[in-house]
Amino acid sequence: MSPAITLREATPSDFERIATLHTQSWRSAYKGLLSAGYLENNLIAERTTYWKHKLASLLPKEFVIVAENETGVIGFAAVMDTPQKKYDALLDNLHVHPDLKGQGVGGKLMKEVALRLIDSGRTSFYLWVLKGNTPAELFYKAKGARVEDRGTGMFGGQEIEETRFVWDDLRVLIN
Repeated sequence: MSPAITLREATPSDFERIATLHTQSWRSAYKGLLSAGYLENNLIAERTTYWKHKLASLLPKEFVIVAENETGVIGFAAVMDTPQKKYDALLDNLHVHPDLKGQGVGGKLMKEVALRLIDSGRTSFYLWVLKGNTPAELFYKAKGARVEDRGTGMFGGQEIEETRFVWDDLRVLIN
């Protein structure tokens, strides 16, 4: 039997725990997709600075949910108020500890995000997945996403191709 997982809204004091998990997740998921130098050198410092600022400056429609068990923060999801096209919000980050993937943490976070967005009157969202991150693509497709379009993003000074996944109706995530 797996330990209990609780979800809660992140507070500014969570920045180090979230940054540590974010770094672990990127190092696992993006190995071979992003440069080794970027992933190994100053990534923890970069993510710590990012999350310290981000958690202290969330806009009214933005939120970060953390998943915890008895060991601490094991996952998080961050929603930004960045509507694009016909989509109400951006799921900017969804990360689960690499050792706990496939145990339902990501699905619980997705459901909580959908419930909060629906409660605030929003019905859709989108996210971007780096080209080559096949496990993430399969996870999102299994959760009802569809591919909308493609673009590029900058990571560690490197331009990377991305795919936009969208949910036109968030109810698919809560049923």
